[in-house]
Amino acid sequence: MIEVVRVVESQATLSSYRATKNLVRARELELLIESTKPGHIDFRWHSLIATPFRYSPPLRQARFRPPYGKNVFYGSMLEETALYEHAFHFMKQRQHLEIKSDTGCRTIFSVKADDTDAIKIKHHPHRKKIMDKNDYSESHQFVQSHPNVTFIIYSSCRDPKQRDNAAILDIKHLDESPAWESSINFFYDNQQKKISWLDYNLDIQWSQVS
Repeated sequence: MIEVVRVVESQATLSSYRATKNLVRARELELLIESTKPGHIDFRWHSLIATPFRYSPPLRQARFRPPYGKNVFYGSMLEETALYEHAFHFMKQRQHLEIKSDTGCRTIFSVKADDTDAIKIKHHPHRKKIMDKNDYSESHQFVQSHPNVTFIIYSSCRDPKQRDNAAILDIKHLDESPAWESSINFFYDNQQKKISWLDYNLDIQWSQVS
């Protein structure tokens, strides 16, 4: 077993139970919220873990996720790597917005994963193409030529130290609940194209991850 870390949009710090103080009402609240979202979610898994698997077909292509491919849970082996990964997507979405700065918070969590059947591509002959920062075609080819692979460990192209990520294509590899969860704060300077993770004292430039 390994532990993988993921950063996502900020989640409510209070659970439905804490908000309602009642188990029945909490369940009703969760089902009501779920009814407003697309797809189906299996309540055996915490929503932080299950959400990447709810869209069928997936919303958009990404690394190891070709058009109409399988859903993927992306995670990193280290918190700092997860911050670099999230920084890329965060800043990419804001490159052309007319904003000077932005502040807010995100949720960071980890979950245990059974990596018994994981495939490591660190020494794959096409590793550099698979890890291209902008072209996902080689990673799509890898998935299509290995249809039974559901757990991939690969080097992050966003982390300057290229530490490991995981792409998990089957939710059954993941524990049903997070090992831990926390809220973290950021400051984004759109003019300097830089996001600062305040809780980690980590500044990330767009040029580092793009």
